[in-house]
Amino acid sequence: MAVFISIIIILSLWSITKTLEKMTKRITGRQDEEIEHLQEIKKLLLEKKE
Repeated sequence: MAVFISIIIILSLWSITKTLEKMTKRITGRQDEEIEHLQEIKKLLLEKKE
């Protein structure tokens, strides 16, 4: 019985880890896109200033 519970706990932790990895990839992907947009805005503002 203890082995069964241990397996369930390990699988649950593995599942949680995979979910967190997916969420992290989505968040970092969005941050990269936002950084690119901000750099474009900064470039346009600097061009407008000149």
